[in-house]
Amino acid sequence: MKKKTNRQRRVLVGAVCVAAVIMAGSTFAWFTSQDEVTNRLSASAKYDVSIAEDFQPPEEWLPGQKINKDVSAVNTGNVDAFVRMWLGGQMRLLNEETTTMVEAPTGTGKLTFGTNELVAVTDEDMKALGLTWQKTASGSTPVYYRTLSTKKIDNPKDIASTQDANEDNKPAQFSEVQSMMAGGVLVMAPEKAAYSWELEQATELPVYSGSTGTTTNVAKGTKVGTGNSSVATSKITAVDTNYYGAIDASTFQPETEGLYLFRRNVAETADGQVNNYEYSGYYYVPASGTEGEDGYVPEQYFALHTDTGANGESDYVLPQNVINDNSTATPSLDQVLPVTIAEGQKVYLYTATEKVIDTGTADTNLIWKYNAPDMTKLTDLEKNGYFTVTYKGANTENTDDDIVINVALANISTDAEAWTAIYADSADNHLTTFYYNNDVESGDTTVKLVDNVELSKDTKNGAYLAFDFDLNVFLESVQVTMDEAGVELIDPAKEEFANATNANTKITAEKVEAENTGAEITSITWNKTT
Repeated sequence: MKKKTNRQRRVLVGAVCVAAVIMAGSTFAWFTSQDEVTNRLSASAKYDVSIAEDFQPPEEWLPGQKINKDVSAVNTGNVDAFVRMWLGGQMRLLNEETTTMVEAPTGTGKLTFGTNELVAVTDEDMKALGLTWQKTASGSTPVYYRTLSTKKIDNPKDIASTQDANEDNKPAQFSEVQSMMAGGVLVMAPEKAAYSWELEQATELPVYSGSTGTTTNVAKGTKVGTGNSSVATSKITAVDTNYYGAIDASTFQPETEGLYLFRRNVAETADGQVNNYEYSGYYYVPASGTEGEDGYVPEQYFALHTDTGANGESDYVLPQNVINDNSTATPSLDQVLPVTIAEGQKVYLYTATEKVIDTGTADTNLIWKYNAPDMTKLTDLEKNGYFTVTYKGANTENTDDDIVINVALANISTDAEAWTAIYADSADNHLTTFYYNNDVESGDTTVKLVDNVELSKDTKNGAYLAFDFDLNVFLESVQVTMDEAGVELIDPAKEEFANATNANTKITAEKVEAENTGAEITSITWNKTT
């Protein structure tokens, strides 16, 4: 194994850093709002009760971040009304899947860029996540493929010193692709592959001319590679063989399509001998077509499906049981034995799919739980009452992939200018309905019912790649009727609410009432104008 320069060590450290920084930073949550209004009984010339809100969605929603969302009802008509509101929601979740296998290294299972296979993604939100290609089977949900960026950035921990700014101490640059090659040891490549790299220091290598190899000192700056490489000035293998061993991660360039895996050391024994490895890599597809012309496709580095902290050491490496680890074998000075895929194991591409999750009671739904106000608690959230909205992830053994949203409420009480909560004592807590305890006179606005929405700090960004959350606010109103003396009549309003059916949610007052310990409508005490 050739000795690494200071620059190479910086590239290795920096590349490992960027693997964590870039990949860990590629989770986002976008928050949108959707309000729905149902106006009952349009019996006057100007009957208009609607939802009013103060809400500005953020570009990126982070765990623990509260977003102000004041929601109330406003009467812009000329007829007084009684109102009730309830909440629901929908989530569009983009998450990683493991549906596509890369067969390695036989050359089978290659990707195809035909019209019916992979097409370029145009959605800027998807592209921001590195999802640059998609494949859609007829009638199915699109599958998005993640590619690694070749854009190089400076290592923030490797700034050149003004006292020692020679070439070897300039800030190292690295990309996502290079971070997958950190460690600089190639252990798997397609059969008879072509690839090359440029030497950053003079190195003794077995350079081949035809089928004859001669160990020689190759000068710094020489481009070396396999016998099949079209760009290497010095060939270090016979034409039909691969080279496995130390490469330079900052200049390594594959030329043949297929799976490339790289090894990095994460532990040593007491005497300094290597004894623990982890593996990362990519599926490489060369550029096709002519650059600048229609149909040109640049080279692509497709990301592999990896487990976060799979070996308890670094993030974004292959699960430990996938590779037959040959680290116990003694390699020659400049080469190591190639690894193989363990029997029964597969290497998967990093793919993502988007699914819509509606409010409901199953684990695959958004599950709502109403938490009534409790003045004995310490936090404003608990004192004022709130909903927890939970999507349970695929892992039923723990909550690591759960997404939890808190919807903070306000003004829940029996006071005149407040909301009475009729709690649905069932698994479907979103049926909890809030009745305003006063009539909403012409030109008036109720006190707010919703105060803010928070992505719980306990939600881990590994639970999602990205998601949109729509908070649906539903409103029903009944106009106030008067007797001959001009006194408001409460019973007709209660009767109308009791018979109401909202087409959007299929919720009825009777259904809510049947799932409560008391009668819903008769328990409401409206304050009427005399």
